[in-house]
Formats: sequence, C-alpha cells, structure tokens
Amino acid sequence: MIAIKGAAKTYDGGRSFAVRDVSLDIGAGEFVALVGASGSGKTTLLKLINRLIEPSKGKIEIEGENIAALDPVLLRLRIGYV
Repeated sequence: MIAIKGAAKTYDGGRSFAVRDVSLDIGAGEFVALVGASGSGKTTLLKLINRLIEPSKGKIEIEGENIAALDPVLLRLRIGYV
C-alpha cells in the first residue's frame, strides 16, 4: 500500500540530512509505529508521505502511484495518520 524507496530529505544545500536513504514497504491493514530519538526524522518521514515537504531523493508510492504525480490536497484526503 505504501512503498518508500530510497527517500532522503536534505537541508543546507544537501549538507544536512533529516532523512537518509529510507526504504520501507507498508502493506494494507498493517499498523506501523515510528520510534526514535528527538531529531531522528520521524516527523520528516510523515511529512514526506503526505507531501507537506518534498523528498530530495527517492520516491514514495501509495497503492502503486508515485505521489509526486498526485495533487497534494487530494492525496491528503486519501490518507490519515496519528
């Protein structure tokens, strides 16, 4: 259902990574918890999935569709997270 492939988010002209080379598959009906220390990239990863920010590298697919090709508002109507 959600496939993250080599996703990265950089700041400061690519010198600082918020998320680096994340690959993850989440199947339909699965529950996933993102756990980590403050500043480890949990919120950044969630923002990448719902297109509040764009990845510097990699791609994210939902139900086989590259989210970069989807309208961000319509995408957010299809997904939710807590």
